[in-house]
Amino acid sequence: MDPPGRLRQTEQANRRNQDCWQMMQVRIPSLECLIHLKDLKPTLDRRLSMTRRVLMMGVLLNAGVWTTATQAQEFDLRAAKTLTVEQAASLKLKGGSLRFDKLAELPPEVAAALAKHRIELEFGSLASVSAETIKAFAGHNAGLSFPKTVALSPDQARILAGYGGSKLSLNGLPTVSPEVAKALADYKGELHLNGAKELSADAAAALAGRKGAIHLGGLTSLTSIPLAQKLGGQNFMSLNALATISDDVARALFMSPDAKKGVELYLGLKELSLGTAKAMGERGRTVGAHFHMNELESIPDEIAEALSCRAAIRCTKVTKLSDRAAKALNQFSHSHMYALSDVSNEALEMFSKRGGFMIHGLKKLDCVPFASTLMSNNSSFLDLNQLETISEEAADALAKDAIRSKRGVVPLPSLKSLNSVALAEVLAERKGNLALPKLDAAPDAVVRALAAHQGPLSLGLKSFSVEAAKAVAQRQDDTTLGVTKLSDEAAKELAQAKGKISLANLTEISDASLAALRANPKILLPKSIK
Repeated sequence: MDPPGRLRQTEQANRRNQDCWQMMQVRIPSLECLIHLKDLKPTLDRRLSMTRRVLMMGVLLNAGVWTTATQAQEFDLRAAKTLTVEQAASLKLKGGSLRFDKLAELPPEVAAALAKHRIELEFGSLASVSAETIKAFAGHNAGLSFPKTVALSPDQARILAGYGGSKLSLNGLPTVSPEVAKALADYKGELHLNGAKELSADAAAALAGRKGAIHLGGLTSLTSIPLAQKLGGQNFMSLNALATISDDVARALFMSPDAKKGVELYLGLKELSLGTAKAMGERGRTVGAHFHMNELESIPDEIAEALSCRAAIRCTKVTKLSDRAAKALNQFSHSHMYALSDVSNEALEMFSKRGGFMIHGLKKLDCVPFASTLMSNNSSFLDLNQLETISEEAADALAKDAIRSKRGVVPLPSLKSLNSVALAEVLAERKGNLALPKLDAAPDAVVRALAAHQGPLSLGLKSFSVEAAKAVAQRQDDTTLGVTKLSDEAAKELAQAKGKISLANLTEISDASLAALRANPKILLPKSIK
């Protein structure tokens, strides 16, 4: 091509790219940093330019970009710092809520436009909101959230109290004055004040008298009997920040005259007094409950007996139970112990005779009766992620139960040793990835059984026999091994691998064996080996 022709082609390409860039600037002004079509080389042809445009539109849609109904603009509302009335009015919305994480200001006219949309609105960066803006949401009924608003006057609170939406979240308020509390008490919907850590007696009394539900998940102190009764009579309770309460408050909270059946109670109590435990037990025996004890670390015998009831309980941090405490807690219809590791085999055998007592924190298992019903007695919520050792007898029993119940075995990522071929065969039947990254020791027969797994396999074995190497070399799927050294014989077998094998931890190997492994492109070796 002659130079003038080449120059004309270059100028045309430049114009196409410039036009495309200008179009993208109009469509997505807040995402200019993501696309730099103006930097495209002038020699790129039209097809490449169009491809970039199509691909970027797909990326924007997948990233949750909101579009106007007219398609005149495309922009990321969560990143938008400003919003016009036209943009707010013509939004084509998806989902049940809309978050404005960066919006620095909210004029009343924009609020009025947003209020016409039947969708929950959250303004994640507004430190304050004017009375005029609050009034603009009068006709909105899908819910408002101001998580960063840290101050509210009584006048603003009175206007918000007239809001007709089902939910009002003011979780940014660190405190609530009595005047603001009295004003907000008139709000008819669900009120969220999860940022408040303490309430004065007057503020607590005002909030206790409101008809709608109230959420005070950030409270670190609760002394008001009326407020405790109010919270205890709701359909949901979350007091995860409340570490201690008096017995009087506990009775008001758990034995509220308005207590509902089977309510989820999320509690941050670090310890239970006998009085509190009795109140909780009475709650469970009368209307039922689901206690979530997220901070409780121990349950003494007398506390366990006071708690005992046909309710449900979850303990996140309890690590030890005596036989007496275990017997008392065995009365719960459903129990989840996420950290429990110190419990006798006698207690485990007792648990094996019923379903619903799930111990997720076990580190050692040698109780055959418990293992023989572990899968059949428990739901799909069970996990054994912390189990490190299991006796061969218990492993065989677990395998039989897994086959009988047709539930298989849950993952055992912390298991350090395995001698049961039966359990290895059951594990190998799992679909997808089979990860045993901490398995330090296993006989050849167990390795052969695990190698039959169809799918990615990860074994933490530090050393590898010739027979084990033969079994792994026959695998078609990816295998990750934790071996640090290989004998010449084992390396020779692995060198024949049919599938990809990763040896990221290998440090000791002869030059001849290293050369043999490198000859197979499917074997991945650490860069540190030279």
